[in-house]
Amino acid sequence: MDQQLIEQIKADMAYEFGRLAPPEGFPAFHDISTERHTSQEFHDLEQEHLWPKTWVMAGRVEDIPNPGDYYTFDDLGVPLLVVRGTDGDINCYYNTCQHRGAPVVRDERGSARRLRCQYHSWTYEVDEGQLVSVPDERDFVGLDWSVRCLPRASCDTYGGFIFVNRDLDATPLHEWIGPLARMLDPFHAEELREVYRETRIVPCNWKVTAEAFLEVYHFRHIHSHDGVSVLDNRGAAMGLYPNGHSRMITPYSKQNVERAGMSSWDDWKQLPTGEAGTIDGLPGMVDCTSTAVSFFPNAIIPLGRIGFPINLFWPIDKNTTRLDWIYYGVPPEGSDRFDPDDLPEHWQARRKVYNQIMAEDEMNMAPMQRSMESPALTGIPINYQERRIWHLHEQIDRVMGDHVPEHLRVDQLLAPYLEH
Repeated sequence: MDQQLIEQIKADMAYEFGRLAPPEGFPAFHDISTERHTSQEFHDLEQEHLWPKTWVMAGRVEDIPNPGDYYTFDDLGVPLLVVRGTDGDINCYYNTCQHRGAPVVRDERGSARRLRCQYHSWTYEVDEGQLVSVPDERDFVGLDWSVRCLPRASCDTYGGFIFVNRDLDATPLHEWIGPLARMLDPFHAEELREVYRETRIVPCNWKVTAEAFLEVYHFRHIHSHDGVSVLDNRGAAMGLYPNGHSRMITPYSKQNVERAGMSSWDDWKQLPTGEAGTIDGLPGMVDCTSTAVSFFPNAIIPLGRIGFPINLFWPIDKNTTRLDWIYYGVPPEGSDRFDPDDLPEHWQARRKVYNQIMAEDEMNMAPMQRSMESPALTGIPINYQERRIWHLHEQIDRVMGDHVPEHLRVDQLLAPYLEH
């Protein structure tokens, strides 16, 4: 992470601590319609026009290390198949045989030289999804093999993560990530490995879960213990990026500054991490702040010197979300993986702490959904500290375009504040 960016963030924090109001000329946000979180209409629009047109995290390259290795991915609402080709490239196909629609593979993961439907054994190769075998071909009149290939989805990798996008004309992944990479590249995510994962089914709209991690306005009210909060939301420095991505760097509270042995909130230095392996070359800012980034639409990543969890929010229906968090860290010395059933004590302790933080956020989500559906809430007012939430909604509308009814749209206000 370059020093110029670090100094910019530190200056932004100092400004945030000192301001008495939002910056001069900053736009006033109108209320966000509650129907964006509660209506079947908006949920259906997202399913048709948002999720099929955006990049999402769909696994790791080490999940399929060898040619022919595959796994299924259903989180975009359609059955997909991610497979490594014989040339080493990673491809994504629809897991739908072009004969009668049966799954090409039924196991969640496996390895195969060719992809053979288990219903009638129509067979496809792994590099281009071409149809290569049809039993009893003589019984098909005029069968055109060239149009019976497995349909593709866009697929690419960044930092060891596999991303997929159902839109074949999608903006290339690295262009879509854009300047967010400036925050992420120094963490060498391709060298990390999964430590553990958790999954919860939460009775609320997916945006309710995502929005909880896009601001720290709530932090001292939800995450304080014995009256002490580890962060000071008044100094949170936020950056908004193109394509709906963002960052949020929050300084330590006075009590936590003292506990960490810092002289002040901006005394950014490397702090001890205990027994965990660490990522080399990171600045002290990572130790002395909460440093988080978001991938639009559904990934939040609180970054750290030992690694990071990725929080993912997958809509099940308009009132139900699957919330995953997957922690990645530096693998143990002499190994390329963690055993989640036999984690070192320091990782067990970190797991307990992070799971508690997640539980504190989760306890509000179901009650919020019920309250949003009450006629008592006529709209959602958003403040300057919560501008990452507005940024999320702006991008949702940009992706869905004219399909969003006028009465449900949010105004496009934040373009002058994006970092390019």
